Amino acid sequence: MHKKRVLLAGVAAGLGATSASAEMRLAVTDLETVVVTPTRTAQTVDQSLSSVSVIDRDEIDRQQPRQVSDLLQGRAGTSLTTNGPFGKDTSLFMRGTESDHTLLLVDGVRMGSATTGGASWQYLPPSEIERIEVVRGPRSSIYGADAIGGVVQVFTREGEEGPPRVNVFTGGGSFNTYEYGAGVAGGTEDTRYSLSAGHFHTDGINVQDDVGDDDDDGYTHTTASGKVSHWFTPSVEVFGNFLYAEGESDFDAEDCDFDVFPVQCQPYSSAHNEFTQVALRGGGRVSITDYWQTEISFSQSRDESDTYYENELDGYFDTRRDMASWHNEFYLGRDLDFVAGVDWRQDHVDGLSSMWSPGNDEFEEDSRYNIGAYQVLTAELGSHQLQGSLRYDDNEEFGGYTTGQLAWGWQVTDTWQTRASYGTAFKAPTFNQLYAPEYQTAWGTYRSNPNLNPEESASAELGVRWQDRQMYLDASVFQTEIDDLIANREVETDQNQFVNVNEALIRGAEAEIGAEWEDWQLSGAYTYLDHEDRETGNELRRRPNHSARLDIDRELGDFSFGATGIARGRSYDDEDNDVRLSGYGLLNLRTSYAFTPEWSLRGTLENALDKDYEMADGYNQPGRAVYVSIHFEQE
Repeated sequence: MHKKRVLLAGVAAGLGATSASAEMRLAVTDLETVVVTPTRTAQTVDQSLSSVSVIDRDEIDRQQPRQVSDLLQGRAGTSLTTNGPFGKDTSLFMRGTESDHTLLLVDGVRMGSATTGGASWQYLPPSEIERIEVVRGPRSSIYGADAIGGVVQVFTREGEEGPPRVNVFTGGGSFNTYEYGAGVAGGTEDTRYSLSAGHFHTDGINVQDDVGDDDDDGYTHTTASGKVSHWFTPSVEVFGNFLYAEGESDFDAEDCDFDVFPVQCQPYSSAHNEFTQVALRGGGRVSITDYWQTEISFSQSRDESDTYYENELDGYFDTRRDMASWHNEFYLGRDLDFVAGVDWRQDHVDGLSSMWSPGNDEFEEDSRYNIGAYQVLTAELGSHQLQGSLRYDDNEEFGGYTTGQLAWGWQVTDTWQTRASYGTAFKAPTFNQLYAPEYQTAWGTYRSNPNLNPEESASAELGVRWQDRQMYLDASVFQTEIDDLIANREVETDQNQFVNVNEALIRGAEAEIGAEWEDWQLSGAYTYLDHEDRETGNELRRRPNHSARLDIDRELGDFSFGATGIARGRSYDDEDNDVRLSGYGLLNLRTSYAFTPEWSLRGTLENALDKDYEMADGYNQPGRAVYVSIHFEQE
């Protein structure tokens, strides 16, 4: 068992290791990708019966991204919108669902703001990431609220058995951009460790031409991450990990006098957000028998943001989530696995905004708890596989909620598999929607609503996967119906409130391909979406009807060359479909040269064709840009 547990130590570190029987089952081949996010236990992609994409460290090194959005943009079923580059607000739309319908995990820690409901994708540091697992489709029956569209889990860098290995990098380029970082990782037979840190700065571009000043809107962040695990005996392990990020992001803003008409606005000479993102987790795993492994973990995440105008604090919103989890894996036989556990979470918020009415400047409620119990049963019946999951959540605000999912897979041949699934999911209302103080603008008074119901969804999917030693193809069609979508509506003259009104219908198809042939590596993805707000018949905002991505890389001795092409169809920026965002295509080029086994020089030419494009109306994106970096990675 001691040797076998090493096989899955890397992928299991985020959500739980596997017992001896599971490791033996997965050790049959090293050609299949192992994932843990779909069911909270280690499985191959085929066994998960899910639509999954994996981005590993080798691919991250080849892509040389400035932001995590560079890695995710255009992937199957995935599109992102940014209000400008470099640390600006980023929304991720998974299979056409809302931007807060995708759950973000960092090494098993639930991230995101309890006030806005969304995750701060823009602050994730690519230099600290070991791998990313993207699971498309509902996962509330396993993770609870927020996983209507899917789950993205980020794993930070990990150590392996061996002497300490150091990595160092530094680089810079367009827009007065520079970055640097260092890390060390290693381990013994019983202990693994990793520690790294980095810093990134850019002057950026002027994000909005007609708002605020004409200066560039820069971005700076400093990050650190660490991970350690130790086996006291072959069956007892303790672990801990953290990710810390802090920084500052400039934006354009104006000071407007709404008491006169027409409204008078003056640009602020400076405006910026200061942010802090934290993920902490620790716990232990025990293999009680060869057929039962249990894990207990405690974690905390923090999402903090302070807004300054002309260096004066205008408001802040701080979220803290305290969490605990008891996770169990039972191996009941060669073809029968059972997972069960309990999650507890307590959300805390604290905030202040200059927009809030005087004397009404606190949340009506500043904390709430959620307790969830889940179970997943997987059975193999010859060439068929069945999987069912069920979860019950008890929330302090809206009471009990049950979600479930059923999936079936058929291994038609050694290389072909078909799958089908149906699942329900929900999204809990945010603190802003439920409890935020009212505020007034020239367009009326805006209020929260403590009587909101959760948003609900039902999704169905049919998929097929073909895979051999050098190539794979995965394709699926899906449909999602969402009820009780929360929107801000005028309920009386000049009186606006969050209410459950909208229904959405989303249909789509997606395909993903990957291949390795001699010195060539290729991956591609395509997504088609047909989506509408069933109340108005309009398309949902900022979701492209078509999107595609193609990555090609070639190694020539010590040199490597690559290109990424991204195509995005048209979309609409507003709910009324009056503001059309044109489609566009981008080409990014990259190269690297390894002048020793440990030293390499890398360079990218982003937006090589110097395209002018927008992801959100009125927000600029950078033109052609060049970046160069040098890396040392100890073998």
